[in-house]
Amino acid sequence: MAGSSTRFNAAGFRTAIRSVMEMGAPPKVEDRLTFHFDRTTAISGSTDSEGVPFDPAASMEVTTKPDLRVPCAVEYVNATDEPTRFGVVVPTRLKVTLLDEDYARVKDASSVTMGGDRYLRHAEPPAVGLFNVGVHEMVFVAENET
Repeated sequence: MAGSSTRFNAAGFRTAIRSVMEMGAPPKVEDRLTFHFDRTTAISGSTDSEGVPFDPAASMEVTTKPDLRVPCAVEYVNATDEPTRFGVVVPTRLKVTLLDEDYARVKDASSVTMGGDRYLRHAEPPAVGLFNVGVHEMVFVAENET
């Protein structure tokens, strides 16, 4: 983050930016960007290199974080027909921009859906900031498109 300033109202900035993000969201809630998370497994005791417990009586707890929608800006970047050495391999992708507090809620998302299409997590450029407000970008690539 870029530091802080007594003249910068971080709370007011977040409120205004989230409002703009909501204005740009699709009118139908089911078409809005939804973040999805992988299931996690916690095993009591020691495990081998493949995650199998040494103790057959060890307990396992599988948890799934519920899907989330948070205010964000979405840039749809369509696949290009520009040739590469391997042919045309550039998939459609989404660039998702989030404020730091919303990013903290979805930073471990493995995929997103939007308008019926699923996009897999691909990259995350370094965060930038506006004084003490962090701005994050997550890039997702199309798994398949309808």
